[in-house]
Amino acid sequence: MQSDFQEIFPVVFTSIFLLVLLVGFIIIMLILNQKGRLAQAQELRLLKERYEQELLRSQLEIQENVFGHLSQEIHDNIGQSLTFVALSLLTVPVENNSEAHEYIEESRKALQKAITELRDLSRSLHTDRITEVGLGQSINFELERLRRTNLYETSFNFADIRNLLDHQTEIIVFRIVQEMLNNIVKHAKATKVDVRLSHNTEFIDLEITDNGIGFDQEALFADSNQHKGLGLRNIRKRASLIGGTFQINSAKNSGTAIRITIPVNKQSFHEHNQESEI
Repeated sequence: MQSDFQEIFPVVFTSIFLLVLLVGFIIIMLILNQKGRLAQAQELRLLKERYEQELLRSQLEIQENVFGHLSQEIHDNIGQSLTFVALSLLTVPVENNSEAHEYIEESRKALQKAITELRDLSRSLHTDRITEVGLGQSINFELERLRRTNLYETSFNFADIRNLLDHQTEIIVFRIVQEMLNNIVKHAKATKVDVRLSHNTEFIDLEITDNGIGFDQEALFADSNQHKGLGLRNIRKRASLIGGTFQINSAKNSGTAIRITIPVNKQSFHEHNQESEI
């Protein structure tokens, strides 16, 4: 009996050992396969993100080219034509106290207002204008346009951020501001808009708040209708394109606060400090 056991034991032991090795091999292969799938999924996700960023960058470049062309057309053609009409009205031979004179004077004022609005629009569209006056002054210019409607109170607190952002990033940030202000005008029903632009050694913070009706942000972004919240989605994508983060705080009847945080251009930070000391 003992002899039979001694003969069977090595066979049983070897079988169990081989079975354990087989099970271990299968487990290892499953783990490696799972890791491979995860790595592949991550690689596909990164490729998708890069593609979306390149697509967005191309769209923004095309948009800036179109804006530049429109700005030039407004300035060279429409603006000059309206200016000519306004000058022509001044030469109409009518008596000063006549009804026709009052009508012409009102028409001339309306034309002058239209010319001013078109000039402002042309400036806000033109990329070179943003570079020339800087991001802070460009934002202040947009707020001034809101103030002139007599529908909004605005405030703007900003620090000197010269050279802290590269040219392309400044343009994208300015377009983000325009998109945010446009959303306020279209949807917020606000009467007050506050903008704050500040920075430290690492980041630039842009915050825009309004006292409008607000919204349920979770419901908005969870909605399957992609057209809802499209402006905010575009802002988030643009912020991501320049390495920034996008935060929003809103509730119904409680206004909205949107904050964009953008990394400082490290290469230019030293230049900025030197200019500040001067």
